[in-house]
Amino acid sequence: MAVRTEGADARMRRYSPLLGGLVALALALFVLPSALNVPMTSPSQTLEFAPIPPEDDQPPPQDGANVESLSLGSSSGPAGDGAGGGTAGLPPPSLPDVPLGTGDRPTTKRCVGNPPRQTEDPLSPPCVAYFDGDNGGSTYRGVTGDEVRIIVYLDATYTVGPESDTAEDNEELRGRCFDMGIEPEGQETITRRYMRAFQRYFNDRYQTYDRFVRFFVCHADSTANETPSTTPEKRRADAAMHLANVDPFAVVMSQIRHGMADVYTEAMAREGVLVFGSPSGSQPAEFYRRFPGLVWSYLPSIEELARLYGSYVCTRVVGHEVVDSGNAEVNGQPRRLGWLSTTDPAHPELVLFAEEARRRIDACGADIVEEGTFPKAGSVTQRQSSDPVASYATRNIAAFQAERVTTILWAGGYETDHGKAADAVGYYPELIIAGDGLLDGNTGGLYQNQNWYAQAWTATPAVRVVPGGADPCRRAIQEAEPNAGERDMDRICSFSYYRDLRQLFTGIQVAGPRLNLQTVDQGFHAIPGVPSDDPTVAACFYNPGDYTCVKDGTQEHWDVPANTGPSHTGGCWRMVEAGRRYVADGWPAGNINEAATPSDVCNEYSATPVF
Repeated sequence: MAVRTEGADARMRRYSPLLGGLVALALALFVLPSALNVPMTSPSQTLEFAPIPPEDDQPPPQDGANVESLSLGSSSGPAGDGAGGGTAGLPPPSLPDVPLGTGDRPTTKRCVGNPPRQTEDPLSPPCVAYFDGDNGGSTYRGVTGDEVRIIVYLDATYTVGPESDTAEDNEELRGRCFDMGIEPEGQETITRRYMRAFQRYFNDRYQTYDRFVRFFVCHADSTANETPSTTPEKRRADAAMHLANVDPFAVVMSQIRHGMADVYTEAMAREGVLVFGSPSGSQPAEFYRRFPGLVWSYLPSIEELARLYGSYVCTRVVGHEVVDSGNAEVNGQPRRLGWLSTTDPAHPELVLFAEEARRRIDACGADIVEEGTFPKAGSVTQRQSSDPVASYATRNIAAFQAERVTTILWAGGYETDHGKAADAVGYYPELIIAGDGLLDGNTGGLYQNQNWYAQAWTATPAVRVVPGGADPCRRAIQEAEPNAGERDMDRICSFSYYRDLRQLFTGIQVAGPRLNLQTVDQGFHAIPGVPSDDPTVAACFYNPGDYTCVKDGTQEHWDVPANTGPSHTGGCWRMVEAGRRYVADGWPAGNINEAATPSDVCNEYSATPVF
C-alpha cells in the first residue's frame, strides 16, 4: 500500500528565521535539571558549548562546568538485535570540532540562560550556538547531508479535524501520510497544523548541524473509535509501508492508543529505526535492552515505576492506620488492604507492572485480604459487549466490602465503573493509586465518581504543571504559531507530542554532526544522574543499559471541589509539599497525610482517556 502525501511543490529545505523575542515563563510539563554532556571520542574532538555571544564578535567565555564535565556515557552498546540500517557494532565515529561562532557569523541559534542552554526548557541540552562544517552526509538511514526524516505516527481517533472530532474526518485519514516539509493544500486538521508548528520550533531552536528535520504525520490503518480493528497484522503493515515510502530515521509514537504499539515498535526497531515515546505506558527494562539504543522513553521502566509505587506503599501505607476513608467509622483503625488491577490484553505493560509492584509490596509484609480485576483499561466506558452492565465492578466492590477492605491499592489502568458501583452502596475506601498518565491526570479524575475519588491518593512520576499556560509545550507553540488558540494548545499539550519530540531533538543534538544510532546512544548516556529539587523538573537520566529517563516521583491527593485554573474547573490533584520529588526508596516515613493540607497546590497536569 503506497503512502499518500498531500501538499504543494514548494519544499522546505532550510528552517525559517528565528522568531521574535520570547518572554521568560515558569518552567513545567515533564522537564529535567541535568547538565548534559556531549559524547566525545578524544579530548581533541569535544563538542563545545557556546553561550550567548557578546555584541563585539569576540569569542564568548566558556562556562567551566559545561566543558570540564564532558564525558562519554556508558551503555550496554547499540549492538545485537535490531541493529539493521545503521552502524551497530562499529567503533564510535570521529566527531569534528564544532566552532564557537566567532567572526561574521557568531551564532545561528538563540540560546538562553546561565549556563546557556538551547532553549528555556531545562531538559534542553547545553548550547551549541553555531555549526559550520562537514556533517558527514548520509550517516544513517533516514539521514542525508541536509535532511533527517521522522514520522509522527498516530491512531486516527486521536486526530482532530479543523472544527470537530468526527468519524468522517478520521475515516479519511486511515493509512495516510502527510509531508510537513511541503506546503499544505487547503485547510489542515488541528494535529497537522501543530505538527508544523513543532517542526518550525524544534528546527529553529535546536542544533541539527545543517540538517532540516522533516516531519511526516502518518495515520494508522485502523477504524476510528473501534479498538478491535487494530491488529498485529495492521501494525506490521503500517511499519512496512512507512519503511518503504518514508524510510525514517526515527518515529515518534505519542498517540498510539488502540493497543498493539509494541508490535509496530518492534517492527521498526528491527530495521534500525529509532523509536521515541511510550504510548502504552512504561515498558519492562528487558524490552528496551532487546533493541539497545533504538527504543527510548521519557517514562520510567516498569521496574523503576514499580520501585517508586512499591516503596511508597511500603513506607506510607503498610503498617499505618486509616486516615482518609469516606466511611468515617473506620478512620483510626488498622488498614485492611485490597488490590485492584487490570487483565486487559491490549495493555500488557499494566499487567506486568501490577505483578512487579505486587511482588515488592508483598515482600515488605503487606497483608492484602482481597483482590479484584477489570477487563479493559484506558477508557471512560469500560463495558464490553459480553458484560454490558460492568458486573465485574459490582462483584469486586461487594468482595472488598465483605472483607472489610479499608484501603484499595489500585495498580494502574484507567476505568470508571468501580466508582459507580461503590457509590451505589455507599462504600468509600482509601484509594492508593499508581500514577499511569491517566489516573493521575486532572481530566481523567473529572470522569470518576467524585464521592469515590474524594479518597484518592497517588504516587506519580508526573511533574508539576504550573497555572497560566507557562509550560514548555505551550511556549513552543506560541513561539512558532503566535495566533494559536487556547483550546487548541490545551488539546495538543494534553498529549505527549512535545515531550517526545523534545527527547528526539535532544538526541539529535547531543549526537553531534555524525548522526547515527551510536552517537545518539552515547549522547544520552552522557547525561549525569542529578536529583531534582524542582517540582516542575523530573530527575531524568539514563543509567548504563537503561533507555528510560524519569527516576523520581511525587505524591498527590484528589480534591473534588478544586478549581485548576484557566484550563478547566472541577477537581484537581493537589501536590503534597508543593510537589517535592523523591526517588524510589526515598519516601519520608509517616502516613499518607503527613505534610498534606487542603491548600496544597493544584497540579495542572492533565491527560484525556479514551471515550
